[in-house]
Amino acid sequence: MPSPDFLTYDGDVANGINPYRPGIDDVGGGQKLNDQNEPPDPITMLDARDFNEMSFLLVAHGKVTPAAIVLVTNAGTPAIAGVRAAGSQIVSADFTVIHHATGDVEITCPQTKIIPPWAAFGFSQAIGDWRVSGRINATNDGIRLETRNSAGTLADVNFVAFWL
Repeated sequence: MPSPDFLTYDGDVANGINPYRPGIDDVGGGQKLNDQNEPPDPITMLDARDFNEMSFLLVAHGKVTPAAIVLVTNAGTPAIAGVRAAGSQIVSADFTVIHHATGDVEITCPQTKIIPPWAAFGFSQAIGDWRVSGRINATNDGIRLETRNSAGTLADVNFVAFWL
């Protein structure tokens, strides 16, 4: 199977393929062989084993790379302040932020834009002893995070969320 001509984290939505994490088939198959009649020069050329190892490493990194890292400002009305994403087409406006209650924020994004979350975690952007806990939301199309102060009381605070 040939490698796709699109970034897997973007998918090929026009052809019905939502974003997904790369597998070995997406990065060359991991089974390249050197030409037996004209093997590569080991000093100046890539060897098939080199290419295969790079392919396996890309897939391994893809398994643990966050699909997005989202900066949320929250002084009572949470908003996306910035996004870093593995997909090249994701922008802040693709995310919906829901403020359920003080310290309880949900972030969703369509599956045509980002891979479904596997897990979530976050950390506070405030000085002091703040805590953030994250989980997948009830509909599996987003993440939900709670921010708490040192006493364990839910409180609105800026945080960074990792969409895994």
